[in-house]
Amino acid sequence: MSEQTAQEGTAGIRRVVVVGAGMAGVQTAVALRERGFAGEVSVIGAEPHQPYDRPPLSKAVLLGKAEDSAFDLDFDALGVDLRLGCEVLGARPADHELDTEAGPVPYDVLVLATGAEPVTLPGTEGVPGVHLLRTLDDAERLRPVL
Repeated sequence: MSEQTAQEGTAGIRRVVVVGAGMAGVQTAVALRERGFAGEVSVIGAEPHQPYDRPPLSKAVLLGKAEDSAFDLDFDALGVDLRLGCEVLGARPADHELDTEAGPVPYDVLVLATGAEPVTLPGTEGVPGVHLLRTLDDAERLRPVL
């Protein structure tokens, strides 16, 4: 898509808010910039960590070969407002606003890239030796146990 086509396709859109700072959310923000979108782009993530790739959690991070798997991106240089440690509490589509812990966030276009919740097996909650691995914090808690 050319830069002109991208701008024509987003006419009237001034603000895109992406909820979710994982691979899908980050790639959405990068793709908007690569395709010439000049409006505001915000990425909101509930975790306090820089956005990171999840697959390495069960490999390099868990084994202690890497501290994290953060994406090597300069969000400031991309012109992306990165809001970490900010939980989204709800959306009000009629008002084009998100409700967050930090207050309302207006948007013209909303992208939900929140991933999926892990499926836990019935009867495993609280059982010693059964662990959940989805986040960087989970990997850091699990590393000493292994």
